[in-house]
Amino acid sequence: MNKPLAAHPVAKLFPDLSEADFAALVEDIRQHGVKLPVLVYEGQILDGRHRYQACQKLGVPCPTVTWNGRDPWWEVQSRNLVRRHLSKEQVCAIRKLASEQFAELAAPIESARERAKQRKAQAKGQPRGRKALSRSQGSHRESADEIGAYLGVSGTTVKRVDRLAREAPQLLAKVAAGELSVKKALREAGIRDPRAQVRKQQGFVIDWAIGRLERAIWAEWSNCPQHERQRFLRSLQQLLRELLYDYKSESGASEPVGDKHRGALHVTEVSNRDRTHRSRLAGLGAPLPSGL
Repeated sequence: MNKPLAAHPVAKLFPDLSEADFAALVEDIRQHGVKLPVLVYEGQILDGRHRYQACQKLGVPCPTVTWNGRDPWWEVQSRNLVRRHLSKEQVCAIRKLASEQFAELAAPIESARERAKQRKAQAKGQPRGRKALSRSQGSHRESADEIGAYLGVSGTTVKRVDRLAREAPQLLAKVAAGELSVKKALREAGIRDPRAQVRKQQGFVIDWAIGRLERAIWAEWSNCPQHERQRFLRSLQQLLRELLYDYKSESGASEPVGDKHRGALHVTEVSNRDRTHRSRLAGLGAPLPSGL
């Protein structure tokens, strides 16, 4: 009698099916058989452990196929993401756990962090405007954003998962299993975002909000193809018009500011900012639409 196959360590990082989903899988195999053979690597199940368990329960043979690829992690991840409803936070948490167990998985992430440190060191002493422009370019993004792009998640998700792993590692497995979101796990551990606390005390902080918006716009701008940039700018201009219209409709204001003097100052500020951004866009080689 052949010895039962065990799951590969990488496969074990992905959460088990719920009882209901497993029961549905068993019934489907009972009626239709196994449609996709179980993937075996070095004598262990790389993908399909639930199909294998279902066959064991039913007492029927389970078809298998040997995998001879190079990267078991990406193979398992791609197959699970296609078939299962894993959140981005789960994927990031699972990868974090995997990196702690397998040094080869941690290597590209550590390389991204090292590149970010080098960029920060090079940025010291540069003028403020130049730093901002560098951050807007894809090759100069923060390590969290670079790691996020590599994993297919946001930089914010990477930061939250990293913080949870540092300060409450016992909850990381719950996030990976989908039992907790990262935010809930951080709250459960009594971990608070100091920036969120400051914002809560101060109320809505315009500078912080605009800074966040500006970073998002520059990030999208850096990814926008050259031939689409004019349309990008016009769409952004249209969005601002809609916001202004919405503001006037709600407040009944004839101007987007409180008084004439403030209105004049606002126009001056916009004009100054416009000149600054036009010079930045020109430096990037962007086509400038008429009217901007």
